[in-house]
Amino acid sequence: MAQILEQLQINNTLFLQFALFIAFFFILSELYLKPFQRLIEKRNHKLKDDVQFATDLLKEVDAKLAGYEKEISQARQEARLSYERVIAEVRTKEDAAIHSHRDEIKKDYQKVSQQLHEEKLKVEVELKAQVSAMADSFVQKTLAGK
Repeated sequence: MAQILEQLQINNTLFLQFALFIAFFFILSELYLKPFQRLIEKRNHKLKDDVQFATDLLKEVDAKLAGYEKEISQARQEARLSYERVIAEVRTKEDAAIHSHRDEIKKDYQKVSQQLHEEKLKVEVELKAQVSAMADSFVQKTLAGK
């Protein structure tokens, strides 16, 4: 084996350099690589926590949004019912007012009709009296003129 090592020109310094490289690697990994690994792990944990927080917050927002939509739906339904109730009241009042005015108009019509009938009777009586007077006058003139 010594011949092979001599032929490859490998001596004890190679093993010493290899041991120093390993020791240097472990020292550097402890001094430089471990802090970076811890930093990366912290970032990963923070990222996971932030994602979980965002997911929880999104669920909370969705729940509140569903609640608001339900409240809006109920408010719309209540407003629709209130609107329909007001419209029904207005229609009832309108119908009552129309019937009231109709009755007043009927009374006024009947009163005017009665007045016209009375005037007609008066005119008929006057005309009969005038016709009768004219007939008497005509008869007297006719008899007097003979």
